[in-house]
Amino acid sequence: MTDAVVSQVVAMVAEILKDKIRYEVDLVRGVDEELLDLSDKLKTIKNVLDDAENRGVKESGVKGWLKKLENTAYEMDDILDERNYELLKHEMESSVEPKPKIGCAFFPSPCSCFKKVSDRRDTAKKIENVKAKLDQILKEKDVYKFEPNSEAATDLVRVQSTSSIDLKKVHGLDIQRKKTDIVSKLMRNVANTQILSIVGTGGLGKTTLAQLIFNDPQFDKNWLKIWVCVSDSFVAAVVAKDIVKSVGKETIPPDANQLELALQKLRDSVSGKKFLLVLDDVWTEDRGKWEPLKINLDCGAPGSKILVTTRNERVAKMMGTLSDDIYHPKEPSLDECWSLLRDTSLSGKSEEECGKFENVGMKIANKCKGLPLAAVVLGRLLWFKNLEEWKLVERSEIWELDDKELKLFPHLLLSYNELSPSLKRCFSYCAVYPKDHRIHAETLIEEWMAQGYLGSISGNGELELKGREYLKNLAMRCLFQDVEESE
Repeated sequence: MTDAVVSQVVAMVAEILKDKIRYEVDLVRGVDEELLDLSDKLKTIKNVLDDAENRGVKESGVKGWLKKLENTAYEMDDILDERNYELLKHEMESSVEPKPKIGCAFFPSPCSCFKKVSDRRDTAKKIENVKAKLDQILKEKDVYKFEPNSEAATDLVRVQSTSSIDLKKVHGLDIQRKKTDIVSKLMRNVANTQILSIVGTGGLGKTTLAQLIFNDPQFDKNWLKIWVCVSDSFVAAVVAKDIVKSVGKETIPPDANQLELALQKLRDSVSGKKFLLVLDDVWTEDRGKWEPLKINLDCGAPGSKILVTTRNERVAKMMGTLSDDIYHPKEPSLDECWSLLRDTSLSGKSEEECGKFENVGMKIANKCKGLPLAAVVLGRLLWFKNLEEWKLVERSEIWELDDKELKLFPHLLLSYNELSPSLKRCFSYCAVYPKDHRIHAETLIEEWMAQGYLGSISGNGELELKGREYLKNLAMRCLFQDVEESE
């Protein structure tokens, strides 16, 4: 993240100085030079940020240094926003014909002159303050003896229009057997609404298995199919609304938060119908949150089924899943992980070419710890790399870190670290959205454009095209989930 912020500030300095020349704006004498000096200092620091961010994961001193740098870069960003405002204001004032003024037209207002000089002196003082902080950060940089960055990350790579693995290419005999077993049980006619659960650790393929089941042709006729991603924030009214919305016949106004109204609409939507409801990624163990939904879902036709995915077996039992109806996907074998990684990263290459990567590829596959998601993410990461680059990934220090220390899977951190600063900046912006939020591509691109993250290419059409390429790149690296292509 620090790299993205620093890169943004450096780019903004260049943009402001370019605009200053274009509009011939007079700045306080020396401010231009100070801005350039700050930009040069940031470039010097940026040259070691790859090593610093890698070490910052486990070295508390480096982590603190990065935090100070990030805070200082944000201060600089605020100053540059003020300068940008001045430039835009000057541009707008220049485009408006001056109105005749009563009084002396030869001299500007003394108050106006004083205010402009005062504002610019304030800016100069802020720059001096940031410069002092940056000088201290530079001194501390030398203490840590960071290694210079290697080859810069690729900014844009043209990728295929598809952004997720075809479900037909799901690997592993166990997942196919589990799918067959669960579909067979779901097709049985029972009097009450039956609940089945898929339980396993994150990245094991629970959602993939649920998708395989959900898309089985046997459910295409005479079944009302509903898919809802629940996540860790389980609010009965929200889940009920999502179910009603998925059915598609009626929507509940966003401001209608009353639980009773949402449950009534839910009951109306499924009453007397045979449905397959998938509740993906359920976390809550609170029976009180689930019970109102369960009662109103019992009004479906006989044979209706609910399929739950969760990381916690206690959740499955709380929701009413019998022990015989709880399924635990097995971790794929090392050979299956390598097969998935190879097919993702070496697609289109001959058997002879693939053979050159097998030795190091098996070592990387072993680091997936039996998680299909890890194999897919690493496969996407290695897609554009040569054999020597594969070896660098295999030897990365990130594998030595504990998952709890990282707070995310190592393969995802590797994928993030490979991004260029501009892509990191765009991806980090997505943190403004809540977890599991459905992001619309057009809206996100417009927000990136408004923030200036896509540069200043003339014409919105070019910016939108660049934004789409960024989205494809991030999706290709599995940093977006469940991407849907518009027709």
